[in-house]
Amino acid sequence: MAATTSRSLVVLRLAAALSSLIGLAQAGLGFSGLSRILAAPGDDKAGAAFINPHGILGYTNVLVMVVAAIAALLWYRKGGSRGLMMHAFGMVVIFLVQVGLGQGKVLWVHVVVGVIAVVGSIALAVLAYRKSGGTA
Repeated sequence: MAATTSRSLVVLRLAAALSSLIGLAQAGLGFSGLSRILAAPGDDKAGAAFINPHGILGYTNVLVMVVAAIAALLWYRKGGSRGLMMHAFGMVVIFLVQVGLGQGKVLWVHVVVGVIAVVGSIALAVLAYRKSGGTA
């Protein structure tokens, strides 16, 4: 990172990277819980040891992505990328939908959208790290 890298871009990069890591941890917990749930149909407690932390990480990921979106907006106002800002705001929407699907127990749609969310957060991090520094 150059000495002239915008602080908002640095925050965006860090938040997007953190969201990616949280998303990967969530995927691991989610698929572990899912394997337990599918192995014991009808058992309401099957997979709970994995699903509860998975949900907590989901709420955390929404907050981290909101921070990333705010940083993307601030960076855009300083001359940053509009596409990156829209990607960050789109990820907030996807993560909010994810939380709703999880709370509504719409299992398979939640799984598919979850995979899309993880890929999207990784893409946001990669794109943020490829951008030039902007103004401080």
